[in-house]
Amino acid sequence: MKPYVILCAAETIDGKIASKTGFSKLSCLQDLKRLHTLRANVDAVLVGANTIINDNPLLTVRLINGRNPIRIVIDELLRIPLNANVIIDRSAKTIIVTSNKASKEKISKIHSMDVEVLIMGESINLKNLMEKLYEREIRKILLEGGGILNWHMLYHKLVDELHITITPYILGGDNAISLVRGEGFSSLNDCIKAKLIDYKICSCGREVVLIYKVMY
Repeated sequence: MKPYVILCAAETIDGKIASKTGFSKLSCLQDLKRLHTLRANVDAVLVGANTIINDNPLLTVRLINGRNPIRIVIDELLRIPLNANVIIDRSAKTIIVTSNKASKEKISKIHSMDVEVLIMGESINLKNLMEKLYEREIRKILLEGGGILNWHMLYHKLVDELHITITPYILGGDNAISLVRGEGFSSLNDCIKAKLIDYKICSCGREVVLIYKVMY
């Protein structure tokens, strides 16, 4: 058994979630409120190490009234800094998921800051991780990952739903970050399919929200 996973992201018309310099603040205020509403209605938020290193988010519920989800960070080499918001902020629980490759000294330091470090062996098996999280009664997860984590979660058939906001911008750039990166598929025969189940025009009048069910 695994949690129900919703991938949520704002992207440009050309499919970028961040520019070549890492700029990623694409959403309007109404879309951010939608994101915080989703956070308030899941058990955990899942991100990768690069999201923490580049954006240093709090991953809490602030724009609406609601409870904070558990923050889960995938960080196989334990690269995130000790002063990251998800470590020093006490308003929500944080679980850092890492491997035996991580520095034992850094693991001890993070433990001393009352943050849980979950060691998954020589590498992080996402399917096994989802099973462990389900055993902890985490039933619904919001995936706010970058292109690499999104790819791995989709490739291993761990994402159930997509909430994609199309913003009215074109960033371009070979080094800009796409919604999904990784190895990729070669054709429509082997790619992941999705069924559009809802859509709405944002009240700002400039963005469109698309909701898909992922079909495996």
